[in-house]
Amino acid sequence: MLRRWKLAIGMLAAALVATACNYAYAPFLIRVDGAVVLTGADLGIGNLNLEADRGLAYRWDDDSSSWVQIPLQVDERIVVDFGAKPSNNNAPASTGTIYGSTAIGHTVLTYADPDTWVGPDDDLTIDDNDEVVFLARDAGPRAPAATPHPAAAIGGLGKEIALVDPDGGTVGYVYLFYGGAGVDSSAGVDHVTYTFSLDAGTYKDDYLRADGPNPESSTVVTDNYTMTFGDRWITDGLSSNWGTGVDILDGHKSRFSFLTCGRSNATFADAEGAFIANIDGPIRAIRAYIGANSGPLTQRTEVFYEDRYEQITDLRVHAIPGVMSYWDWSAAASGMTYRNSEIAAPVTIDGSPDTVPVAVPAWEYIEGAQADITFAGTFSGSFVPTLEQVYVDETTPSFSECWGDGDFYGAAGQAITNAIPNTDPALGAFDTFQAYSVAAVWPTNLDMSVWAPAWAAEVLQSLDATVGIF
Repeated sequence: MLRRWKLAIGMLAAALVATACNYAYAPFLIRVDGAVVLTGADLGIGNLNLEADRGLAYRWDDDSSSWVQIPLQVDERIVVDFGAKPSNNNAPASTGTIYGSTAIGHTVLTYADPDTWVGPDDDLTIDDNDEVVFLARDAGPRAPAATPHPAAAIGGLGKEIALVDPDGGTVGYVYLFYGGAGVDSSAGVDHVTYTFSLDAGTYKDDYLRADGPNPESSTVVTDNYTMTFGDRWITDGLSSNWGTGVDILDGHKSRFSFLTCGRSNATFADAEGAFIANIDGPIRAIRAYIGANSGPLTQRTEVFYEDRYEQITDLRVHAIPGVMSYWDWSAAASGMTYRNSEIAAPVTIDGSPDTVPVAVPAWEYIEGAQADITFAGTFSGSFVPTLEQVYVDETTPSFSECWGDGDFYGAAGQAITNAIPNTDPALGAFDTFQAYSVAAVWPTNLDMSVWAPAWAAEVLQSLDATVGIF
């Protein structure tokens, strides 16, 4: 369990306003890099036939005694069949399964996208499983009772959402309403820009679903960072706008072990696969796909916010001996330092070996003029993993990097060292396993030895949300 770090709310809020915030008001809640994600069912609006693009969100401002619109995003979700792995790259495709092929009788609740073979949600209103998203930092004080609804709101529907920080006990409020045709749910804000760019052309016309690779030049750009993608499973660039702006990432990498390159991101991208969704919204972008060699249903979902990056991996594959996942930096990260909760002092990223304990940390960070980035994660499912921390800082390693620049610079992450049972539902009895990790990009003038543990104690802990009528 993560250690809890209790910081004075006033001190933390002041530090955020002074250093980490690129917005013009002090946050009412201290979860500045976090989003609140609620479903239509959570809000009690799933059966009211409300169009998804007409939602409006507000906070109350005591100083001006008025409503202030805040950005809102609704992401449509759908239960969809995975579909069979296509027999060849010329196999016909049609909307209705992830692969665009014949249904196999195994489904998943995931994001809808009319530009993939998943297609649009079959209910274009906000239904029970759709996600309604706003930022915790946009919450405000409670609006006075009987305050009239904002002028842009129509009908009698109003929702008051009370958000409670379980650690600090602070409470913030967000109000949801329904607007007329043509309203702007984003409040004129665009925190993230995701450009999916398939080198071969368009996804439906040119993607090789049976046998890759499918080179990309895709990007995610926010005010705080830029990430680049070379293919499905290939995350190959990361730079911080708070730092020098140099790309410090060789790749986010997955493989069975350091002893083999038989399975890695490179082989995943070179085999069968399909995109579930490529979504670019005002608050977050979503990049979701399946297919990893003999795990054709293995899924990765990447979610991008202005300050943070979330990665969810659902393992669906036959029994395997283990797996590891880690961030491998490039030579451009030289001179930065790495630290986690299990070591007393940072080690320098320089291509020279360091000793880092194998105990899995509660938090990690890298720090330097190039960037300040924090990391945390957790696992869930029916399978209980045996975990070890991995750290390699070596330009002449005794094992292959599999793909990338050939060197390991401060490569850090976790390895599952015990055998993993079958997790593929198409193969009969199966276990489940999901890995969740999050990284956040910060200003380079923060004391990361204080900031990282405080952030990690909050990032895996949801705010408590209570929904009422307003």
